[in-house]
Amino acid sequence: MWTRPDPTPPPGRSRAPGCLGRGCLAVLVALLVLVVGGWIWLATEPARDEAAARENLDASVERHRRELAGTAADGTLSDAEITAAFPPAKPAKGLVGTVRRGGTTSVVAGLLGIGPARTFIFVNETYVHGCFAFDVTFPTGRAPRVTSRELPAASCAGG
Repeated sequence: MWTRPDPTPPPGRSRAPGCLGRGCLAVLVALLVLVVGGWIWLATEPARDEAAARENLDASVERHRRELAGTAADGTLSDAEITAAFPPAKPAKGLVGTVRRGGTTSVVAGLLGIGPARTFIFVNETYVHGCFAFDVTFPTGRAPRVTSRELPAASCAGG
């Protein structure tokens, strides 16, 4: 006589046949999630690099502001000291101009922020440059005050 096979699956096995029953579908879904996640991470990388370069530029502005304050602490700020504080760094121009009015010296400079270096096929870095004005005021009897502000890029283009 002919007997029917037992319909109960062995322990640890699913009743569903094929890929679904063997866990292949879970592996395929996991691979799909990894591929999509990697694609999103790579697609947003330029924005993260530019944000890091902007942070580097902000730190550079603050460093130059502190350096000017330290240089002007003796009550004077010579052209040689200003030139030494703002060397050119391509693609930023460095020192663009200096204007002295009364007790205030205004220094306009192009500064550079550099993002992290990436090596996928080629080594590349993200650069952000900006034009900034540093106003050094010498109040009588007090330490000099240095303020910084960002200018339009055209302010540094003509210098």
